[in-house]
Amino acid sequence: MMPQAGPALSLEEATAIVETAHTRGIPVSAHVVYLPELEPALDAGVDDIAHMIEEQVPDALVQRMVAAGVVWVPTLEPFEGTDSGNLRRFIDAGGVVAMGNDSGYIAGLTLGMPMPELVYMHAAGMTPLEVIVASTRNAAYVCDRLSTLGTLEVGKFADVLVVEGDPLQDLQVLKNVRLVVHGGVIIRE
Repeated sequence: MMPQAGPALSLEEATAIVETAHTRGIPVSAHVVYLPELEPALDAGVDDIAHMIEEQVPDALVQRMVAAGVVWVPTLEPFEGTDSGNLRRFIDAGGVVAMGNDSGYIAGLTLGMPMPELVYMHAAGMTPLEVIVASTRNAAYVCDRLSTLGTLEVGKFADVLVVEGDPLQDLQVLKNVRLVVHGGVIIRE
């Protein structure tokens, strides 16, 4: 169910969009599924890359992404976990990964707890802790919501998922929900 490439913006158009968004404090995500699309997105100054690229990304481009602080949102579920080692290489180079799965955009993808995406991220070489951080702190960061979401801190929404078991040992325990707290209020016991 691999997404098809659509029309591409010129570098001038993409740069104008990124610069305009950035002057308003709005981050910009680039939908990139093929290697030739990556460098122009980086040239335009995007903040995150959505989707994993099947071809092996050259080390120089991985380093460029990391140096620029570009976050990678791999969305492995639509690609049935295809990665080619890019995700682990990006993390090992110091890159930041955020979880996303394109649900609501591509039919048939998991809504709610995106277990297939989490499992694919783990299978691609991310540790359970890296998957959890990508799904909480880093996802809030890439959505420009880190001031209110993503970590448990004073002044942020008190959203907590309590599970039975240790997700650092087995991500599947995230399905064993014992308690859900939203905004500091228990909404599910």
